Amino acid sequence: MEYSNKGEERMKELIKKKVLSKQWSFVEVSDLANSIGALANDIYIELSLQERFELIRDIRINENMVGRTYEDMFRDIGLIQIQADVAEVIKQMLNTATVNFGGNNNEVSENGLGGESSKKRSANEKKKDDNKE
Repeated sequence: MEYSNKGEERMKELIKKKVLSKQWSFVEVSDLANSIGALANDIYIELSLQERFELIRDIRINENMVGRTYEDMFRDIGLIQIQADVAEVIKQMLNTATVNFGGNNNEVSENGLGGESSKKRSANEKKKDDNKE
């Protein structure tokens, strides 16, 4: 992207701030295309008109833009540029990320991880309905 150095640094910091402030679910991480799109929309809304213009000022007009309004093209091209930046920053962040499965309420109990069986109940215990045959 062809931002000024100051604009590029601001964009990277804004993206990092958004990524780090979010509690990511597995679904969001595994569906990065939609997650990147959502982050890009949030960032686009926060940018000033001048910052939005900086995103697209070096883009050449092509045949795909014929017949479309300036406003639509301005927004679409800006979002495409932001999505590319978000993808790049997330990729860099994921390259150094670690996964921590602890600390959530969906943890498997120690007995469920191959520990000793419960002494109160046997593993082959039948329900009352199973005895009526």
